[in-house]
Amino acid sequence: MTELRRSRTRPLTGIERAARRPLVALIVAVVGAVAVVALGFAMKATQADQGLVAALNTTHTGAWGAFSSFVYKAIEPLPAVAITLVIAGIVWAVSRSLRIAILFGLTVAFTWLPVAAVKILVDRPRPDASLLAHPFSPLQTDGSFPSGHTAYIVALAIAFWFLLRDTRYAWLPIVLGIIATVVIGLAVVSDGLHFPTDVLGSIAWALTTAAAVRWLIVDVIASRVHRRAVR
Repeated sequence: MTELRRSRTRPLTGIERAARRPLVALIVAVVGAVAVVALGFAMKATQADQGLVAALNTTHTGAWGAFSSFVYKAIEPLPAVAITLVIAGIVWAVSRSLRIAILFGLTVAFTWLPVAAVKILVDRPRPDASLLAHPFSPLQTDGSFPSGHTAYIVALAIAFWFLLRDTRYAWLPIVLGIIATVVIGLAVVSDGLHFPTDVLGSIAWALTTAAAVRWLIVDVIASRVHRRAVR
């Protein structure tokens, strides 16, 4: 009986903590999504940051060029899914909770994956390879806006913050997330595959939608599944 009582009063992890203002999270997500899509259409019409891509692409040589190309290939959609599954497995092992691992993985996935729909909707062409000193090979023909690679990294950092926000390590995903986002953003632009505004759009997307995604997955869906399971 004592063990059962302890399990029921176990402090929730950060990712399980119920949202205090879900309506605010939803409003922020909707406004953020609309703003990101609007930015995408505006930049598609002007291509105003093509010059920045060409300038950064001149650095795509030597060790940095090899590293940035590796980064792009390493976190393409299928490898990113595999990485997320591995990390979720580690979260399971450390937390000893399959539920927490699943919630973590789903928060990453449903913050990140919808950018594929935005890409199709906006359909912004990739930077003009003929204007680049070091065009990427093979040529990428899907939409440029927003950057899926950047969205994935930011979604991963936010999911880690949700996981650790009630611990003394809450600062770690913030610091590492900022560093990783800067590195990935510079990499995909210097590769000549994304515009700087593609990167900014992804950051804005993840930052504004992640809280609503976590609320929907944890507070709504997972809670209902749990209530039905204990009936």
